[in-house]
Amino acid sequence: MKDLKEAVDALAQSLGLDEDEIRQRKAFLELTEEDALRLRRAHELLGKESKRFADAFYAHLSRFDALKPLLDGDGRLDRLKHVQGQYFNTLTAGNYGPDYVRDRLRVGLVHQHIGLEPTWYLGAYRKYVAEMQKLLWQVLGHMPDEFMKTCDALMKVVNFDIGLALDTYFQADTEEIREHKEYAESIVSTMPTGLMVVSASLMVLSMNPAMRAIFRLDDDLSAEGLPLSSLVKSSLLLEAGADVLDTGNAQNSIFVTLDQADACLRLEFNLSCIRFRGKPLLLVMAQDITEKLQVKAKLAQSEERYRLTFNLAAVGMAQTDADGRITRINPKLCHVLGYERQELLGMRFPQLTHPDDRNDADAMTRRVMAGELEHYSKERRYLHKEGHIIWTRATVSCLREDDARIGLIVVLEDISERKRMEEELVRLAGHDALTGLPNRVLLQDRLAKALARAKRHHQQVAVMYLDLDRFKHVNDSQGHAAGDAMLAEAAQRLTASIRETDTVARLGGDEFVVILENIDENRVATARAQGILRALAAPFTYKDRNLYTGASIGIALFPKDGEDGDTLLKHADSAMYQAKEAGRNNVQFYTPEVNAQHIRRLYIADGLRRALEQNELQLHYQPKIRASCGQIIGVEALLRWTLPDGTSIAPDEFIPVAEDTGLILPAGQWVLKQACTNIVKWRTHGNPDMRVSVNLSARQFKNQDIVSQIEKILEDSQCPANALELEITESVLMERPDHVTATLHTLNDMGIRLSIDDFGTGYSSLSYLRNFPIHELKIDRSFIEDITQDESHAAIVKAIITLAHSMKLTVLAEGVETEAQLAYLRNEQCDHMQGYFFSRPVPAPALEELLLTGAEIN
Repeated sequence: MKDLKEAVDALAQSLGLDEDEIRQRKAFLELTEEDALRLRRAHELLGKESKRFADAFYAHLSRFDALKPLLDGDGRLDRLKHVQGQYFNTLTAGNYGPDYVRDRLRVGLVHQHIGLEPTWYLGAYRKYVAEMQKLLWQVLGHMPDEFMKTCDALMKVVNFDIGLALDTYFQADTEEIREHKEYAESIVSTMPTGLMVVSASLMVLSMNPAMRAIFRLDDDLSAEGLPLSSLVKSSLLLEAGADVLDTGNAQNSIFVTLDQADACLRLEFNLSCIRFRGKPLLLVMAQDITEKLQVKAKLAQSEERYRLTFNLAAVGMAQTDADGRITRINPKLCHVLGYERQELLGMRFPQLTHPDDRNDADAMTRRVMAGELEHYSKERRYLHKEGHIIWTRATVSCLREDDARIGLIVVLEDISERKRMEEELVRLAGHDALTGLPNRVLLQDRLAKALARAKRHHQQVAVMYLDLDRFKHVNDSQGHAAGDAMLAEAAQRLTASIRETDTVARLGGDEFVVILENIDENRVATARAQGILRALAAPFTYKDRNLYTGASIGIALFPKDGEDGDTLLKHADSAMYQAKEAGRNNVQFYTPEVNAQHIRRLYIADGLRRALEQNELQLHYQPKIRASCGQIIGVEALLRWTLPDGTSIAPDEFIPVAEDTGLILPAGQWVLKQACTNIVKWRTHGNPDMRVSVNLSARQFKNQDIVSQIEKILEDSQCPANALELEITESVLMERPDHVTATLHTLNDMGIRLSIDDFGTGYSSLSYLRNFPIHELKIDRSFIEDITQDESHAAIVKAIITLAHSMKLTVLAEGVETEAQLAYLRNEQCDHMQGYFFSRPVPAPALEELLLTGAEIN
């Protein structure tokens, strides 16, 4: 309730109770100052009776059940008696001005607020008047005339009070009616639904703003009095409206299309009949459902897309209810799990989950249903109907309806193939693709674990570094397929030669490593290595051919030779190279001396690589002499290497390293370029028939591009082909005779001179030798140095000269150092000679001076 004072002021103002109004009301009741004087005299006589009067008054009211709730309560009755006593005191106090009026309005408002009906209000006044008359008779009974006049004055005041009280009630009712009217109007005006009232003749009487908005009526355009048909051109609606007015039965969900300038609206009408002042009226409610229908259409499209997506998805999909039972599945899920649709419906996913994943799946699902997780995605295993494991990527999310969690959406992507490929990749990452043996990565891991175990148990570990002997010959002569078959078979033999607790790994190429754990004595490692050599010595059969190999094995022991894997592998590798240098097909243990040799080889390899990059290599040239006259007919280009500090590295030391590391290829190419460039210069300066000889290594000759490389070098240097001579060893010729023959014929056809170097130190088939387009044989220096003391060497030299001449080949003896050797060779008609007796190998400037001094060396 508003503040009481403010409410009284507002009520007095609304009733117009100013002094003139009060005076007029008193005059109408003939309430005069004489009446007020009589009541004041009676007030003085009755003052002591007010309490007893109030007690009697409320005792009377308490007899009525309807009034008891208004009177009951802690201290409420006493307070009311006190207030009532004051109220009755003021009634006969004789002062009936504005303050009295406002006090009566206040009391009336309170009575109206607590729910005291006017009936009880009037009854209370009647009881008051009756009691007052009794009291007045007691004090004025002896003066009948005064008693009658005082009673008349009392009646005037009571009626004055009753008028004020009734005005209070009427005004409150009027205000309440007005508030209800405004409340109803505000509801109607703010309703989102259009509402209008139509007369029995279907003329518009009123409409709310929502209805005006639907029909796009401007604020200044009145719709009252318009025919309903002018707003809605729908016979269906008009006929329904007439029927509702006629029968009184409501009609709902009447759908009408309303065409407007820029849009087409779909409206839903609900019609009902009301009566006002005895006349029927049509109550029309309209709702624009255009957007709702569009949303519904989109929802239908979305549901159709979802249905198609669900059914045609490339992943398995399912829905469950809140209890986890499968209620919907797509064909892909049936395919993934191997079940029919009817078999899966009603099942729970835990029944399909791998036992090892079941607890985690249940826990995660509970968290989703509890709202702790919106969704989760994990790799999970399920069981196919046939029993095998299906790896999936399982994504589980909550299915909601409004705010309720009604189930789950489960998406299963079959990743079994990906898992298989991952496992294969993991296996391949640690294993050699050709042999299936552990590769370097897995070897490092196993070696580290073996050393850790050995440290804990104070045991010894042997690391064997193994390289197949003559494998390159097999690979080059028989082809890579034969080489691969030999490697695969060698891997099987190695695995069969060791214990299950040991490890065989392939590092690459023809290199293997064996880890032997718990080796008590060195002889145990030796015995295992000898067993491996025996296993590899047996022939390898490939396409009905027997191929042979062996192995060079180096062994390093933990902890004696190293305490970590890298050190042990390095030391075993050093020992393996020592085994190769010791003749191959043997076993060598690591020693510090072996390591020093290995370090020297590494030093040579690194230095040679740098020498090629920084142009530290040089060519020296040794003259070739015509034996009959001492004329220089050509020179042999010999590679030399001098370090920046002036130290020379012997060719016998760096050439083998270059061969093993492959550096011989760029080095050989550099030699050819330099030799061809210089021979062109020397031919131009007075030596037109001079040739330069260059040694071709085995690696160079096996290079498929050797012919094209030589052609390009000749072209770039403008060197004629007949100015170049290539020297090739017997071993190179006999490795792949058919291939060699074709290459030699091509070089010969180009005009290049060909010779066999170090003849007599290898094994040559004379039948093959006859087919090679060779021009000259070079007798190895090992036969020449003892030619005057060793008859057998002299006989060999004589036979070679005779053989060469019979094949129309020239012969060159290298390593001639004495006059006696010269005399013998001239006597046997050797064609050409080369050696220190004539000249050491010299740099190009020194050779140029030699050529200028004379064309003969005696």
